[in-house]
Amino acid sequence: MKNEFLIDLNDRESSWIYPIVVKTPDGRIGEEQSTILMGEGPNRIFCVTDSIMHAIPEGTDPDSSAMAHEHRFGYETFFCDSGKMYLYIDGKKCLVKEGDILHLQAGQAHGMAFLEDMKYRGFFHDMDIIGDAQAVNNLRTYMQVDYNDSEFAKARGGNDFIVRERPLFQEVPAEEVSAVRHPDRPLAEYRLDGVTMKVLIQRWENAGVCELCCAEMEPGFTAEWVKFPRHRDLLYVRSGQVRFTVYNEEFTAKAGCLVNIPKFAPHSLVALTKAQVYDVGGQTYWASFLHDYFSIKTYDPERFNKSGTIEELKEKFGCQIKTIGKAG
Repeated sequence: MKNEFLIDLNDRESSWIYPIVVKTPDGRIGEEQSTILMGEGPNRIFCVTDSIMHAIPEGTDPDSSAMAHEHRFGYETFFCDSGKMYLYIDGKKCLVKEGDILHLQAGQAHGMAFLEDMKYRGFFHDMDIIGDAQAVNNLRTYMQVDYNDSEFAKARGGNDFIVRERPLFQEVPAEEVSAVRHPDRPLAEYRLDGVTMKVLIQRWENAGVCELCCAEMEPGFTAEWVKFPRHRDLLYVRSGQVRFTVYNEEFTAKAGCLVNIPKFAPHSLVALTKAQVYDVGGQTYWASFLHDYFSIKTYDPERFNKSGTIEELKEKFGCQIKTIGKAG
């Protein structure tokens, strides 16, 4: 039975809305994309798309096929969940593989050449281009307009997709490209009871709007949020299985599932296996909270153990988790 809090990206029939097919100039299908969640609020956060990026034809020169472009506004974070591609960015070219995460900032020209079909899951804020999804769907519904129609393409030219010239580059390892992130190369990591928290994208890299952290959970790890959390949560389970309770609804999320938790909704989780869960909503100031938590623990243990210290820290940085631990 469909659960309103669980979005299974493995099931395109139920998760994809406003699907489009994007063709390349030579007429082949380059991308199948669908909106999953529309953005909300002044920064249009919690905006999600899911795509299948199709491989370039065999024998094609990837360096000449990468469609370089930029967005003057808006920030993009992509989970590369299958396949491999070349990324061209900041005068560099690198190989991006399954498991990598891309973070692309406003005004940062980039191009991709997909060597294999890739599941390409995008999380955005401040992006005008995604807001066109319903308007595009209306045209297709009422007038059967093809997304790739030349006149329609001209009308869409003002949606902040700026085409750039063929990229110049030096080929380097992915580790030398700041736009490529991976949980094995976190900016910072912190070990707690049953979970390792990894900071992957800092808030300042997202114009202060959000950040990205990964919780690597051990089997039996539990977390319970405060009774009425002040902000909405959007969590992405990238590996493993996690049982969630939202309100009084209990369900299990597996790899490739989004858990969409409303504001004020009581919720908790239990890791049934080893699992990677990403806070893709990014509203908690995890990087600041975790740094200061361990700073106090290291340099002022008496204050750390004093009643109220951690609660004050949680309030300061918007940490809405009441308790964590490891089930016996």
